[in-house]
Amino acid sequence: MIPEDHLEFLQAVWIRRPTFTYVFFGLNIAIFVLMSLAGGSGNELTLMAFGVKSNPEIAQGQWWRFVTPIFIHIGLLHLFFNSYALWIVGPQVEKLYGGARFVILYVLTGVAGVCGSYYYHPFTVSAGASGAIFGLFGVLLVFGIRYRSAVPPLFKRAVGTGVVPVIVINLIIGFTIPAIDNSAHISGLLAGAALAALVPFRKPGEETSAGFRVVQIGLLAIIAVCFYEVGVHYNGPSLSPRNLARGVFEIGTRSSADGFLEAIRTAQQTFEASARQIETGSIEGLATARTDVSKSIDKLRSAPPFAPRGEQFVTDLLRLMQDQYELVQDIERSGTITLAHSRRLKENSVRYRDIMSAFSNWVNSERRR
Repeated sequence: MIPEDHLEFLQAVWIRRPTFTYVFFGLNIAIFVLMSLAGGSGNELTLMAFGVKSNPEIAQGQWWRFVTPIFIHIGLLHLFFNSYALWIVGPQVEKLYGGARFVILYVLTGVAGVCGSYYYHPFTVSAGASGAIFGLFGVLLVFGIRYRSAVPPLFKRAVGTGVVPVIVINLIIGFTIPAIDNSAHISGLLAGAALAALVPFRKPGEETSAGFRVVQIGLLAIIAVCFYEVGVHYNGPSLSPRNLARGVFEIGTRSSADGFLEAIRTAQQTFEASARQIETGSIEGLATARTDVSKSIDKLRSAPPFAPRGEQFVTDLLRLMQDQYELVQDIERSGTITLAHSRRLKENSVRYRDIMSAFSNWVNSERRR
């Protein structure tokens, strides 16, 4: 015979579906894909535009950055490990507490993790679901202690003191690797433990109270509003399918500014060198100039996204360099520099000066950002 309190635990585990675990799992992936379309989650501008925790921006009134980091991940490995952890521990908590209470536990512990990072690491940006996941570990820890008589022996390693080794190992890893923000982990863990001491286990057949429903709907609405604010204030790179593969499989963080400026500098040097070659009437060196222009075009095509205005400069320079390549190629074929060639070079040079003048003005006005 199965004791009645054990039967309640088993019914909750067997019968309930972890709907919101899958919703949050899918949201993490969807946000990661959008960030990949914008150049990748290692792109500094993309991270900031999508709402990572950043104390200076929060101080300027961007309050949604206490919520959006829960669903943002930096790199494919970060997403994989947090998604795997959510897939393992999320269903356990949601089946025990029900969908409404799970949303409350997950979101509030996630926000607590962001707050911990905000207070203890004010000079670094951070993101990830790990604060919320540690919060779920805290929930299972307290649940196993609070309802220890209701937990069948087979499940005791998954709740209560059985999760302590997992928590300790992950905290040790966090203290060992400088890039991991353990303040978020500890804050989420403590918040989860505190909430589990207050929020009761939802027994099978028990209706969710109106109070929990209201809080659940309110938190889901807040998540939606926060990402609406991200969309309204978005000032990152444009979303493009050409960025997807590079954005998904990039490793680590990188400066989008460095790659962007390198492509611009290469185009400058190459255009000016090819123009001088034509102006001096030296046909012999045009093969080298054509090769350099071709390489510059490839570099512009692969330049990382860098805000809409910056991308427009790359597009304008790309068209100009393609025209310059065709001009050099025509001169090579004809074996001489004609009046028509000189006229085309003059037109290209005027376009080049206009583009670089506008670029310099833009850099001066956007230098701080």
